[in-house]
Amino acid sequence: MTVIERVLCILVLIPVPSTIAGGASDKPHIVIILADDIKRKNYLQDFFISKGWNDFGFHGSNQIPTPNIDALGYNGVILDKYYTQQTCSPSRAALLTGNYPIRSGLQGTPLQAGENRYIPQDMAILPERLKELGYRTHMVGKWHLGFAYEKVTPTGRGFDSHFGYWNGYIGYFDYTITSPTLPDNVTRFTGFDLHQNLSPQWQYVGRYATELFSNKSLEIIDKHNVEEPLFLMVTHLAAHTGKDGIELGVPDITKTNRDYKYIALEQRRRYADIVNIMDDTVGQIVDRLAQKKMLENSIILFFSDNGAQSVGLFQNYGSSWPFRGLKFTLFEGGIRGSAVIYSPLLKKRGYINRHLIHISDWLPTLYHAAGGDVGKLGKIDGINQWDVISKNVTTKRTEILLNIDERENQSGILGYEGRYKLVNGTYQNGIYDQYYGEDGRGGENPPYNVQLILNSLTNRAIQTVPDQSPLFPEDVYSTRRLLDVSWCRDKNFTPNFVCTGFCLFDIYSDPCETTNIVSNNENREVFQSLRARLGEFYKEIVPQTNQQIDPKSDPKRFNNTWWTWLDEKPKRPVTGFFTRLRVMICSRLITFYIVRMFGIC
Repeated sequence: MTVIERVLCILVLIPVPSTIAGGASDKPHIVIILADDIKRKNYLQDFFISKGWNDFGFHGSNQIPTPNIDALGYNGVILDKYYTQQTCSPSRAALLTGNYPIRSGLQGTPLQAGENRYIPQDMAILPERLKELGYRTHMVGKWHLGFAYEKVTPTGRGFDSHFGYWNGYIGYFDYTITSPTLPDNVTRFTGFDLHQNLSPQWQYVGRYATELFSNKSLEIIDKHNVEEPLFLMVTHLAAHTGKDGIELGVPDITKTNRDYKYIALEQRRRYADIVNIMDDTVGQIVDRLAQKKMLENSIILFFSDNGAQSVGLFQNYGSSWPFRGLKFTLFEGGIRGSAVIYSPLLKKRGYINRHLIHISDWLPTLYHAAGGDVGKLGKIDGINQWDVISKNVTTKRTEILLNIDERENQSGILGYEGRYKLVNGTYQNGIYDQYYGEDGRGGENPPYNVQLILNSLTNRAIQTVPDQSPLFPEDVYSTRRLLDVSWCRDKNFTPNFVCTGFCLFDIYSDPCETTNIVSNNENREVFQSLRARLGEFYKEIVPQTNQQIDPKSDPKRFNNTWWTWLDEKPKRPVTGFFTRLRVMICSRLITFYIVRMFGIC
């Protein structure tokens, strides 16, 4: 063999690097970061964020700094007309199935601890679909879609791994949750809920949940083989209330009170710190993707699952200002969500997308972006919106079924390309249907700090991407002005009606839903058309599958751990004596602290 022949043989054996950034994967890495019960801050009618609408900087409030999330939006695409469901489980079901919750029977109240409900197994969900395309699938954080059987937990539904909790919320430090009262009106179950797949993770008691979930997400990125496409779904506890549905846990209350001393109410200061810490974790994830050379071939989504809860059940002191309504309602404050997307693969970036997008659209959109044939998904409610977001072309979506809760007699539909909304029914006798939350624009708040955004981990990481346009202060200020919706109502306006009957709103001219136009003659045709369409959806409802708390789910049967209690031979989780003792002491101390701080007895 000649020297030239030997050289050619060696060259043949040398692996050729992929032309796709981040390794040999020809499919994009997909990262979803999901916030819990956060409203979007206020921008004009042209931005993206929703629940906790007024609690992100890009929406116009100066009260809570969110530089990493803001940088993600300013460099990517802010979705101004993004809609979710009204509560946790319905939103997550819509996200993962690509269908309205009425298709799965999950359109009603969120799943409760010890309740046997789950997504029907004949409905394929997002991680299962992506695994068909060769993805490694991982989840960190909240599931809230059932765990009576092992087969309905995250690792039974397509995730290669899950580190997190199965219920709707847990303590920020002790990872426990207590069930609602059983039918005897006396008994309640309390148990530990933090698992690595099916293994309880008692050793993390005392660690702060948001930081723990971030660290686990970073570990997944670090260990990932970049030659394979990654799907990582990070579903935070933040900013939902924690232990007993009232805890607003922060790592250092002294620091919290010092950093947010300009906020009068301590609970709101706690909420602000919870959101800011979550914002830090977004920067850490984006930065780590850049370090692994994965960012150039990634799609990153950040959004919330429903509106903030300023008052009432699970009150977290978030703000949906200036919109009407809270979580649990079909008003803009309950369902108009916060959402941003960043990817170098987007043809158009750095703009506000004003097209109608629903949370169910992510399954077909991401499946398409991953190289899948959307036609193989069958008949679903979600629409492939990739070109709508990437190129800002007109969407095919003209309506959104907001929800039908046949038990609570609540329903709503958004039609006419998102202009007109028809809603029927109220919640808590109208208490949740009002206006709540701080506007965050008073002189007591610090000025909006653009340098925090420019110097954030997120922005610095994104600026390393080839052909990425730099972010300038004037771009930030211009976008904020366009997203400001403070014009939509007087600050002290109080509505004088509830929608026990039908209410019709023109969302284009009245996004704060101050005026019911259902009785106006010129709107009769619109009303009749939307009502008829709502009636068609009524005929397609899969009845709700709500169950009472199952006495067999008692964590005492499983070493005080929430477990897959209906499996034929459920494996009993093993926990050392001293670990259980540590958890018990920590839980008691946290409960005592909450009682002292919040006056709960």
